[in-house]
Amino acid sequence: MKHTKLIIRLSQQANHNNTFDLEFNLEKHHFVQKWIDRFKLVQQRQDPISEPWAFYNLNSLFSDEYIITEMNRLVDECNAISPGLFDRKLTEINDQDTLNYLHSVFELHHGKLDQWKTNPLFDVPDGNKLRENLSFINQMVHRAEGQGSNKQIRVVWFDVPKTETYTKADYQLFTNKIEFGGVYICYADVGKNLESLAFDDDEHVHDFVPNTYYSADLVIRFNPDDTDIDVEEKEIAYKTFFHENKEFFESRGYYWGDPCLSTGNIKIAQINKELSSDKLLEKISEYDNIQAAYLI
Repeated sequence: MKHTKLIIRLSQQANHNNTFDLEFNLEKHHFVQKWIDRFKLVQQRQDPISEPWAFYNLNSLFSDEYIITEMNRLVDECNAISPGLFDRKLTEINDQDTLNYLHSVFELHHGKLDQWKTNPLFDVPDGNKLRENLSFINQMVHRAEGQGSNKQIRVVWFDVPKTETYTKADYQLFTNKIEFGGVYICYADVGKNLESLAFDDDEHVHDFVPNTYYSADLVIRFNPDDTDIDVEEKEIAYKTFFHENKEFFESRGYYWGDPCLSTGNIKIAQINKELSSDKLLEKISEYDNIQAAYLI
């Protein structure tokens, strides 16, 4: 069967019978089939959606106060399992240095992709809970960084093996342009890519990790379309940052023009909407749970 559409079904945490389907037309380029293969692996493994609450700036669930409280609760739970793991908490949502620090602890102990499986830190009672909390801290950092601006829904499956890498032909599809209702592949590595380093001013980062692996994970963007000027400004910023830190990158074997330094994401689908953008966002705001994802 040739799939042409992706359906993301939203519901309410308090009422799973109240649903709303977002329908997307799959793009026609070669990478879509690669993504479908990864998605079918998720279905075969029967992995649950890892963050069914991952709505960003689309409903009222995640206030600044909620993010700070939840972040610090997770930090306390981690320190109860592994004393001294964290020595800082978050007090201001815009404290980028503390957000970078919190992310660095996750990055250090989780390691790249599946390295956490051999980390003795997690070989303790409640080790699984510790690893889960570190993953949630990572996501809370990204939520804090995008608070108030980026409207998006992330659909991710954390435990699916990250084994597939981009080819040169795949990198040709990377774009820094964001379209309203576009579906894009998520960054699947652990670390920070060129885009993140260029804007996070991160002195705590442990490693630069370019866009290398992909999975079924996806993000749906609901910000207004980028203009050509927006895209050009992003690309200039990334190139400028690279050349200002040329020694850092080249010491790690990365040179400007390397395909793996491609920035942005691959677009795999576009929303098929009957409502206006404003009406669609108003409708989405009624929901707070990602109930299912499937292909037709």
